[in-house]
Amino acid sequence: MSTFYSRENSNLGLIIFLYNCRKCKTCLESDVLIEVKGFSFCLHKFPLIYHSPVLKKLITESSCDEIRLCTCALHDIPNGASSFEFVAKFCYGEKIELTSSNVVPLLCAAYYLDMTEDYMRGNLISQLEIFLSERILSNWEDTIVALHSCEPVLHYAEKLDIISACLQSLAYKALYGKSYYLHPQQQMHWNGIGYMDEAPPKLVGSGSSLDWWFHDISSLSLHLFKRFIGALDSMGHDPVVISNAVIYYADKYHTKLNSNSTGNWPIDQRMLLEEIVSLLPVQKGVTSTKFLFSVLNTSIMLNANVKFIQSLEKRIGTQLDESTMEDLFVPNLGYAKEVYDANCIQRIIEQFVKENFNVTEIACNSANKECLTEADSKLLAALVKLLDGYLLNVADDRNLNFQQFLSLAHAIPMGLRHCDDDLYHAINSYIECHPQLSDQQKERLCQLIDIQSLSEDVCREVVQNEKLPLRVMVKALFFEMHHLKSSLIELESDNRIQMVVGPETENVMESVEGRDLMVRCVQLKKECAELKKEIKRIKKAKNVKKTSITWGSFFVKRFFSGRVIKALLAAPKVGNRIAN
Repeated sequence: MSTFYSRENSNLGLIIFLYNCRKCKTCLESDVLIEVKGFSFCLHKFPLIYHSPVLKKLITESSCDEIRLCTCALHDIPNGASSFEFVAKFCYGEKIELTSSNVVPLLCAAYYLDMTEDYMRGNLISQLEIFLSERILSNWEDTIVALHSCEPVLHYAEKLDIISACLQSLAYKALYGKSYYLHPQQQMHWNGIGYMDEAPPKLVGSGSSLDWWFHDISSLSLHLFKRFIGALDSMGHDPVVISNAVIYYADKYHTKLNSNSTGNWPIDQRMLLEEIVSLLPVQKGVTSTKFLFSVLNTSIMLNANVKFIQSLEKRIGTQLDESTMEDLFVPNLGYAKEVYDANCIQRIIEQFVKENFNVTEIACNSANKECLTEADSKLLAALVKLLDGYLLNVADDRNLNFQQFLSLAHAIPMGLRHCDDDLYHAINSYIECHPQLSDQQKERLCQLIDIQSLSEDVCREVVQNEKLPLRVMVKALFFEMHHLKSSLIELESDNRIQMVVGPETENVMESVEGRDLMVRCVQLKKECAELKKEIKRIKKAKNVKKTSITWGSFFVKRFFSGRVIKALLAAPKVGNRIAN
């Protein structure tokens, strides 16, 4: 027959009466009162003593009042009165309903009361272990619930290795499939709980994708989640999957990280960030750079530890080539006026160069791009594109001081860029947005540009850009003239060959045009010599800035709007060579 119980208020607090219906017929009154954390249980000595040596000792050593009612205190039992109520019912021989949510706290209470098989055959511990092993650990959802139930009795569950068994079961399912099972002959028992130790589990089914378990695992507390990730790592799980699981866990609590209110989140937000990052696999490229940048932004917002931020910057620096332009826009949340934290990006770029290139060798061979391997060249090209694009975007920030921009632009040694077009556009944009720059500062910025690495169109733009220092404009002009001279020499060589091989009229005309252009080139040389003398005189003039603008315009009119260029462009072959 079933047990009935009731709770009634008295001077002792909340008293719980448990009776076996057969005992009720004998009208035996309770002879022991067990107090458990504000609850009092009126019970009988014999059923308790028969199942637990701890209760036997407690009752034996307790004092009885005039009505022979012994009072005992049992305040340290795991999960308090909830678990003791089930224990008492079991001692009275009544069936108890076991579920995934109560089996772990009840098992901890049974161990606390030492209700072992040695003390009594068929005692509570053995029955709970069988249920946990065969019914709970074999099912994914039930194991998740059981892990959640460990929180109130974490110390006891940890000591009894219940948490390890649950995590081991989940890790195998995450690795081999949700519906795996263990053959009885493959099981080995730890405290009666079966788990796999040697052979891999047999798969009955598997998840639809590698991330099918992310949502359920993300419901665990950080402590248990860390243990689960450790179990996966020890089993040799794919580090990319582990990284994605950590990112999923972090994204789930992203709103709490960014919330202004503290809420009920029990872990300090900065500590949470550090713990999450510590779980990420250390292999390069496993964790997305975008996620690392988002963690960096959040850590800056939360004013995290300086060493932690530095470690994040170094980690990003090892795989900066995987970043996108948007990733680099780290907001400046300090007291500085700059919109973006350019110093942070500079440190990351310097770390990337340090990790991937021999800085000394680069410095010695900065003029020789061929000293780099093909892989290094691709890596460098990705970095250059990223940095120059970032420079162009931050150049519009009027609060970005000169030294910051200069240091950032100088992060890649001069001469290693295959093309300096983007760098020029960034520097030109910075000069336009910062009219307060001195001529000396403009000179220092323009020194970073390798004129020979500019395309022809950009080189012509430099010659016509009156905001740049005169030296840069003249240097670009001379380089353009040198390029024209080389083109003419090549044309003359081609024309001579055509005259010997093909005496057709058309070829002869082209040869004549080539000779005319060569004559004009000689005239250009003379004019260049005169210009050099004139430039020396201009530099000595008092109003250098005004003069440079005047002569800059003169150069443009003289060489890029005159008959020489018109003649060059009129010749089809020469025009094509210049355009190419």
